[in-house]
Amino acid sequence: MAGNNKKAIMLLGHGSKAPEANETLRKAARAVEERGGYGMVLPAFLQMEKPDFQEGVDALVAKGFNDITVMPYFLYMGLHVTQDLPAEMEEARRKHAGLKIALTKNLGFHDKLIDITIQRIEEFTGEKTSASSGQALCQHPIEKESFRIIGTELDESAFPPLELPVVKRVIHTTADFEFKDILKFTTGAVEAGVRAIREGRSIITDVRMVEAGIMKYRLEPFGAKTFCFSSDKSVADMASAQGTTKTAASMRKAAEIMEGGIVAIGNAPTALSELLRIIASGGPRPALIIGVPVGFVGAVEAKEELEKSGLTAIYTKGRKGGSTIAVAIVNALAILAAEAHTGLK
Repeated sequence: MAGNNKKAIMLLGHGSKAPEANETLRKAARAVEERGGYGMVLPAFLQMEKPDFQEGVDALVAKGFNDITVMPYFLYMGLHVTQDLPAEMEEARRKHAGLKIALTKNLGFHDKLIDITIQRIEEFTGEKTSASSGQALCQHPIEKESFRIIGTELDESAFPPLELPVVKRVIHTTADFEFKDILKFTTGAVEAGVRAIREGRSIITDVRMVEAGIMKYRLEPFGAKTFCFSSDKSVADMASAQGTTKTAASMRKAAEIMEGGIVAIGNAPTALSELLRIIASGGPRPALIIGVPVGFVGAVEAKEELEKSGLTAIYTKGRKGGSTIAVAIVNALAILAAEAHTGLK
């Protein structure tokens, strides 16, 4: 996989005298390499363990990489990140002519780290927080007012009670009232999606952007998990070998966990078309397909194919759609799953 046209990643940790601490970084590097599809992901350390920064760069250059991205696996922006690393990078550039080396942001503050923090606390205490137990959280005043305004401009009586919250959340996400006309539901689509979440089924997305936007804490009480394989190295290899897109190939990899779950496609028409081919050939059937890919090439056709398929689905007519639409629909279903008034068992 080495070569000048392949990007290498250096995952840089502090380094510790404790072998298990260093092994954690190596394990993270292996996972990033597998899921990220990079040419190589090398763990390296600033001190107390090998390879150090310069040795790591030397090793990557020796393998033919001249484009290296350094990811500081640090929580805080301390002196190591702000002072030591720039100096190390400058020395690497002096040693290796033509080397492209860049520094990403460190881990820092991120909602996903907060999710992990809460999970670790709950694992220890055995108690669930209100956020992870499915209890309704306080709605932000701006969001509350936004939904009130939407309600005044929307004929709410025109929608079935379970479809209305989904439509309103999509309009809230886009500020586009056209979605009241182009967002379509097959019979029982919302019920099927809510039931799949309550049963802890898999939620598969076509791209990371959709997966990242889904409110995981609303899924956790039911054991439902999100999956996206389009950035996996194995999927990239499959797509290259079969002459297809990574998002289409990701549907093939997801087939083994797709039965009875939710597939949310917001970006890639090829993923939707491939999903329909898998089902038509006797493959697994999701409980619900959210088919809202956006675009000018293949999007309309893929959604028309979904409409004709007879499958349980929520989809958009025409070119409009997108990852944020898919996220809004899944989140609306997750909120409904936590509300007793849905009347679903």
